[in-house]
Amino acid sequence: MLSLNFYYKINYQIKRKASLNVFYYYCLDRLKHPFVQFQKKKYRKLNQLYLKNKKNTTDYFSINAYYWKYIINENFENFSYMEIGSYEGNSASYILKNFNPKKVFCVDVWEKHKNYQDNFKFNMKEFEGKFSFFKEGSDNFFNKNNDYFDIIYVDGAHESDQVHKDINNAWSFLNLNGIMICDDYFYGNLYTGLDEDVPATAINKFLKKKKNELKIICVNNNQIFIKKILDRN
Repeated sequence: MLSLNFYYKINYQIKRKASLNVFYYYCLDRLKHPFVQFQKKKYRKLNQLYLKNKKNTTDYFSINAYYWKYIINENFENFSYMEIGSYEGNSASYILKNFNPKKVFCVDVWEKHKNYQDNFKFNMKEFEGKFSFFKEGSDNFFNKNNDYFDIIYVDGAHESDQVHKDINNAWSFLNLNGIMICDDYFYGNLYTGLDEDVPATAINKFLKKKKNELKIICVNNNQIFIKKILDRN
């Protein structure tokens, strides 16, 4: 049986003019849930157990562990990875612990929260020499960047204008058949749905503008996974 939140989330995306494919893949994910919920719990708990020896203010990532494990293994044998918004290193450490990436780039300003940066450094210490981190805004990073990536995780500033910049810049540096993962696709007040200054507003516009260049491969309760199938760079 579908939960009440399912209907709120459908309505949330209707208000933000999501494409039909978004609804299709979100409904598909919800229909699959009863059959994979034990796998989701397994990978979530495994990551939570790993994080017990780390310094974390909040664990936002473990809920995503199943999807990342499944989708990355389905699409890549080896890959390069970058993320916008590293927070305390949970997503980057998950990549480095569970896969063997060619390179890992972490971009974050860490301006207002020094303890987050300190936690990031502590949590990533075991992977020293296996990643690069850039303490700067995503706009500055992309202006100087010459590297391309197979997976780009977008979880920086959540204002619509900045998300618009981040996903378009990320797309320019995403390899053909690469995957862009956008976090907080249902961000904000789910029940009133009045705030337009959220990631979904920018993401949905991007999906329509680039519809011939991409394929949605998953929409879950938190994230959307977008594959680049045509490179017009």
